[in-house]
Amino acid sequence: MTAPTPTGRSKVLMLLTSDFVTARYDALRARAPELEIVTELGSDTDPDVTALFAFKLPAGVAPRLPRLQLAASVGAGADGILSAPDLPAHVKVTRAIEPGLGLSMAQYVVLQLLRQFRGLPAMEAQHAAGEWKRLAVPDAREVTVGIMGLGAIGAVVADAVCALGFKVIGWTRSESRAARVPVFVGEAGMEAFLPQCDYLVCLLPITAQTVGLLNRAHLSKLPKGCFVINASRGGIVVEQDLLALVAEGHLSGGAFDVFANEPLPPTSAFWRHDKVLVTPHIAAQPSVAPVVDQFLDNLRRLKHGEPLINEVDRNLGY
Repeated sequence: MTAPTPTGRSKVLMLLTSDFVTARYDALRARAPELEIVTELGSDTDPDVTALFAFKLPAGVAPRLPRLQLAASVGAGADGILSAPDLPAHVKVTRAIEPGLGLSMAQYVVLQLLRQFRGLPAMEAQHAAGEWKRLAVPDAREVTVGIMGLGAIGAVVADAVCALGFKVIGWTRSESRAARVPVFVGEAGMEAFLPQCDYLVCLLPITAQTVGLLNRAHLSKLPKGCFVINASRGGIVVEQDLLALVAEGHLSGGAFDVFANEPLPPTSAFWRHDKVLVTPHIAAQPSVAPVVDQFLDNLRRLKHGEPLINEVDRNLGY
């Protein structure tokens, strides 16, 4: 299919699937009142929509937008858009990135890491019981934190964890990125990487290659007592495999901000598990204003035939 020719006027479709998206819709309306924005398709097709600004793109929507040129994610991940099976190849996909996102993720990872490392749950239990009992202070220099995913966000997290005195190593799926920590690459590198991790931090994007990557076979290669932190995307860690390894005593537990199905159902075994902490997908979120400004900038760039910012490689998924 031939890509449509860009025109001077942009009509934007926003699918208001959550409060997260609605906040960006409100900001876009305020920031660009002249922009035509619709939130639903009123007919079989809409020949005027040239851009989509959303978190998810359900199947069947893209074919109804014959002049669609840009599908922009309102979040840092574009998997909700890339998963659409009928998104034409010529449509450009972007994601939202801002400098503060790495710092927010680093704060979350450090929070969960230190909570486990310094025994905060035990201290809180002692507090509740009125028990004065000094706990041993472990040595961070004897502990290795493995970080899977060393992109713009992962690199900031690695620096923050290094600054706390931990040994840090990293793993990437396909290529070694510039990093100040030892890096392992690919399946062969994972065989050497996993057995060294006292803590495992997953910051990988979700792609066809990373779905189910941390299954029982891989998780079993972690040393006994390893603690797992997943703050990237649900579906990368096979949840039942992890819970089984915790029950068997191989893994000490985990902190999870993301799940294969969100919101996490009240019946999930993760809730009220004494060795697992659940947080509601809040590790890091792009601020509203920069995301809206990036989208408007890309509309301008698209109009003038300029390279887009934060464009996603659709083959890689990020």
